[in-house]
Amino acid sequence: MYPYLLPEIFGYTIAMYDLLIIIGLFLMFLYISNRFDKEDGFTKTQTNKILILLAASLVFAFIFSFTMDGIFHTIQEGEADFGSISFLTALIGGFGAFLILMKVFFKPNKGEMKKIANTVITGVVLAHAIGRIGCFCAGCCFGIPTESMLGVIFPYGHAHDLYPGEAVYPTQLFEAGFLFISFIILNKVKFFKHKEVEAYLIGYGLWRILIEFIRGDERGVLLPLITTEYNIFPTPSQFMSLLMIILGAYLIYKKFYAETNNKQLR
Repeated sequence: MYPYLLPEIFGYTIAMYDLLIIIGLFLMFLYISNRFDKEDGFTKTQTNKILILLAASLVFAFIFSFTMDGIFHTIQEGEADFGSISFLTALIGGFGAFLILMKVFFKPNKGEMKKIANTVITGVVLAHAIGRIGCFCAGCCFGIPTESMLGVIFPYGHAHDLYPGEAVYPTQLFEAGFLFISFIILNKVKFFKHKEVEAYLIGYGLWRILIEFIRGDERGVLLPLITTEYNIFPTPSQFMSLLMIILGAYLIYKKFYAETNNKQLR
């Protein structure tokens, strides 16, 4: 939609997608640092150490997503096809790396790790929301064609290449809106305090399963059960989202079970 920042001034050198990703990550680190200091009770030294480990995890997240997406597309296409990344594979790789790095270099107790995870995942929601606006500017991660008033015609990007002159759902903005609302809820609604990880896994998992049905870009194929004009379902992202929901439900059950046992022991 607007792939470069002020091209008449800067030329075609500053990609809006990259710029918004950087802004999103900056605000994520700012939010996490502030919450560690003011709400979670960590010292400056502890906060800085966690942020360094988080930064290292982000590097691994991009490498993991680039590699896994490339392997998947190479198998699917029958020839080497590297170059793309996806949020869910980056999330899985990055969070897994973060947990391992924390266990090796920070050694938090169980309560501290849960507190850290709740704060980090809330920051990730903010960064993801801003990143999705970057997707809108770049014309990627778009929806299927529509004649409704919600449709947007992309003059640039993959959406334009695939559906030139056709209006498509701006699924990037739908998701950005959902994520901004999620960020506010996770921060302001008391019910979700100390349950941010579980709420995110279930909430975003459900959202992602639903939004996939109106995504118009190529989604990949794992187990083709339903074929439509635009895609084949369930998509790999829907499978991963289902696993997120199951994990979130398991964590809630585990916490409820532990609390019930504690009450009985009293």
